Amino acid sequence: MSPRPLAAWSMAALTIALATTNPVYRAVILLAALNVVIALRRREARLRPLAAGLVLSGLIAVVVTVAVSHAGSDVLLRIPGGIPVLGGAVTVEAIVYGVTTALGIAAVVCAVAPLSLALQPHQLIDALPPLLTRTGAVVGTAVNLLPGLGRSAAEIRDAQRMRGWRARRVREWPDLAVPVVLTALERSMQLAEAMEARGYATTARTHYILPRFDAASAAVATVSVLAAAIFVGLRVAGVAQDWYPYPSLTPPPIDLAALACCAVTALPLLLVRR
Repeated sequence: MSPRPLAAWSMAALTIALATTNPVYRAVILLAALNVVIALRRREARLRPLAAGLVLSGLIAVVVTVAVSHAGSDVLLRIPGGIPVLGGAVTVEAIVYGVTTALGIAAVVCAVAPLSLALQPHQLIDALPPLLTRTGAVVGTAVNLLPGLGRSAAEIRDAQRMRGWRARRVREWPDLAVPVVLTALERSMQLAEAMEARGYATTARTHYILPRFDAASAAVATVSVLAAAIFVGLRVAGVAQDWYPYPSLTPPPIDLAALACCAVTALPLLLVRR
């Protein structure tokens, strides 16, 4: 799929996930986004880090919500009030609200995950309009900075250990930090020289492969943006209502039009199967 419709789809799914607290809508967005990630991901892209991050963030959201929020009528147990922050009632409503928060986090992360798991950084840069060419290059370089620093730090640490170096005290950390910084500066200078040697920004931008924007891509972009706009309109009008479990649990309200807007985000799956 072309980068531009995929980016439009991600922004639409992200907008819907952030515009509501209803767990039903968030769950639909999460399921659609997960299927899109699995269907469109590159062969070398690994899903295990994404899954581990989602599980960890979900557990943190539930634990923090249960520890901080003590409201609700269905009490499971009571922690002595003398314990700071944690003291109070542990309620079913707090647990459900923590799960709802975890659903929202997972939906947001999975909505933008295809931009890194299905596309290469150069594809995103090529998809930018001509006015944002230099901005895209800066952003792409910044995105690759942290992984490069991590690899450089690991290589230097292994080399230092082979020479008998061990970080037992804080004052020994500069032995690792200084080479990492110098290596990063050297690589940045090499990148600048390579860009200058290739005539960067001296002529119009060229493309190795032009992204294909066909009727299916246009349909994905158009329908996704319309679905997000309609959902936001329903949210502002009060039709797509939010949901909170306090003071007691009640079924979340469901509007068929809003639910259809969420289900439309699964459109890329139909095109991939076609």
